[in-house]
Amino acid sequence: MSVGDQLGLDDNSELLDQARQKWPAWVAADPRLDVVDDFDDLRSWLPTVDHETSDQVLLALAMLAAPDGGDNIAAAAALAKCLLPGACRLAGWLSTLPPREVFRDSQPVMAGTWSAVERVDELVASQLWIEVRTFKWRRLRKVASNILINTRVGVLREVGDFFYVSRADRTWANTTLVESFSAGDITSADGGAGYSAEMRTERASDALFHRPEILADAGPEQEEPSATEELLELLAWACDHEVISPADRYLLLCLVEEADRVETRRLARGYGGLLSNEVSSRVAPRIGVSEATVRRHG
Repeated sequence: MSVGDQLGLDDNSELLDQARQKWPAWVAADPRLDVVDDFDDLRSWLPTVDHETSDQVLLALAMLAAPDGGDNIAAAAALAKCLLPGACRLAGWLSTLPPREVFRDSQPVMAGTWSAVERVDELVASQLWIEVRTFKWRRLRKVASNILINTRVGVLREVGDFFYVSRADRTWANTTLVESFSAGDITSADGGAGYSAEMRTERASDALFHRPEILADAGPEQEEPSATEELLELLAWACDHEVISPADRYLLLCLVEEADRVETRRLARGYGGLLSNEVSSRVAPRIGVSEATVRRHG
C-alpha cells in the first residue's frame, strides 16, 4: 500500500468525493480557490504556478481543514492529496534504509510477518495527516514546505533519529538499553534479538544521521534548503568522505544546538560563539568530557 492508500485517498475515496462535491461551495466562499473549475484539476495546476500563488490556494484548504478553522475532514483530505508527491518521496527514501536503522525506536515487529515498506508508508501517512490537521494557518504562509518538513521531522523522530529525538526528549535520546526486550527489537529468524543494546556513545555515533534531500516534490512547493538542512548535509558528506568521524559530527551538532540557546556576546575568536565558555559548559555533560576537551575538539 502507498502513502495515499494508507490515508484512503485513492480514486474511489469517499473523502475526495466529498471534496469534489463541495468544491464549488468552497470556491464561492473563498476566492483564493477560484483557480480551477473542478477539484481533480488542482493537482495538475499546482506545478504550473509559483510558490506564492500555490501556497495561497493550499492555505485556503489548510484553513478549512484546521479544527480552529473550518474543521472539514474533506478539506484535510484534499490538502493531503495535493501534498502526496512530497510525502511519497519521503517514504521512498526511508524505504531504502536498513530496517534496523529505520526502526531503532519504533514498535516491535516480527520477521516474516511484516513489511518495512508498509510500515514506512504508515508512519509517513499518519504524520502527514497530523501536520495537515494541525497546520498553524493563522501565522504561517508556506503551507507545502512547512507541512512536508514537519512530516519528515516527525517521522525521523518516531523511528529513532538521534538528533530529532534529542530535541524532543533528551532523556530518552541518551538512555542506555542494558538488556533486550521484546518491544522495540526486530526478531531474527532464530528467535534472537536482531540487535543488542548499545552504549550511549555508540548510539550517538551510530544513530540515524542520514538526511534525505527531500522537502517536497518537483512541484511549486519545493523550497530552498534552510541553513539547518545545509549544515546536516555538509556534515553527512564530511562523514561519508571520512573528513570527520560520527562522534565529531555529534559534537558539532551539540555545539550548534546549545549555541542557539545562549546569547553570544563575543565573536572575536572567529567561531561564531560555538566555543564560548557557556556553550562548552552545556555540551560537556552531554558527551561526557571536560569543557577543555569540547573546545579542543570543536
